[in-house]
Amino acid sequence: MTETTLGVLGIMTGRSHRNPPIAEPEFCSHLCRAAPLYDLQVIVFPPYGVAGNGQTVSGYAWEKGQWQSARTSAPDVLYNRCLIGSPQEKRAASSALAALSHSLPWSRGLPDKWGVYEILQRSRRAAGILPETRLYKDTGELGTMLAEREHGVFLKPRAGSHGKRTLHAVRLPRSQGGGISVRGRDGANLPFQHEFGRLDEGLGWIHDFIGSRRYIIQPYLHLADSSGQPFDVRVLMQKNGRGVWTLTGMAVRLGSRGSLTSNLHGGGTAVPPLPFLLAEYGEFGEELLQELAAAAVLLPPLLEEACGRLGELGLDFGLDAAGRISLLEANSKPGRTVFRLTGDRRAARLAAENPLRYARHLLLTSAAGQKVRRWTAPLLTGE
Repeated sequence: MTETTLGVLGIMTGRSHRNPPIAEPEFCSHLCRAAPLYDLQVIVFPPYGVAGNGQTVSGYAWEKGQWQSARTSAPDVLYNRCLIGSPQEKRAASSALAALSHSLPWSRGLPDKWGVYEILQRSRRAAGILPETRLYKDTGELGTMLAEREHGVFLKPRAGSHGKRTLHAVRLPRSQGGGISVRGRDGANLPFQHEFGRLDEGLGWIHDFIGSRRYIIQPYLHLADSSGQPFDVRVLMQKNGRGVWTLTGMAVRLGSRGSLTSNLHGGGTAVPPLPFLLAEYGEFGEELLQELAAAAVLLPPLLEEACGRLGELGLDFGLDAAGRISLLEANSKPGRTVFRLTGDRRAARLAAENPLRYARHLLLTSAAGQKVRRWTAPLLTGE
């Protein structure tokens, strides 16, 4: 059976222990179900599903209400959703991307956190919302920064995600020995806390914890609500069916009380932004919402100019007690669970379907999109 479509959108995603073994199955199935509305077909596949010559991909398609093993020729548009967690995964993804070099990239990626900082600090307006950021080099500079900052410093991997392996370090008062208190999350995203009586002992432990990984250091920002819960504001920016950046939605992410971060993967949840901001900042809350939106609209073109075409960005902003806005992170492969948690159905639908609208736009405006493709229904592999 064949049907006429504009093209095939391939979603390359990580592995999981589910059935089928793909990451984000709920999001991927939504894309598959909605794809016919945009004259598209979707196949979801892991990096190892790409043939060495890049001519075919093997993965999964949503057929008759369930996942089916599928194989097709190289997709017209490639939507890379792989989150790299190990050197092996990085090599596999790199090989797959190289093999699919003739597929139209749905989006380029961002550099690591330090690279994003270097790009944005060139803009006077963007620099105003960036926390002071330095590269971690050695224990000497870290010791100096700790001595200068009453509330300590925040250390995070340049290429990390989900709050894993983040640290908050603060000097203990001299009455307690002048050592270091450290709390954070390990590689499995589990919280921990340690106290070191001597400064050199604490600095040495942090240095060993970092190991060969590349880290950045920022002043620790007290970003908690009036009840002590850490929070930040996630803003999802996406390109629409005309290739124009739009603000899809916002949500406040709340971490567990006493937690270092508010990431959902670390046990957090999400609530609608305006009621939260009004409760925390009074009548200034509505103005803050507008300022957050203005900051979010400012950043994508700056990053796109330096990095190449982008399709969506998850922007995380911190707010201190005085309402000062700080950009905490920019992510080119954002999740969208926050809108399901807040009950924002419009944002949830746009978040899930804008990738299809933008893929259609890319096909219609590219040379490859000038002719309609004949799509053959996915071949079942019998697995």
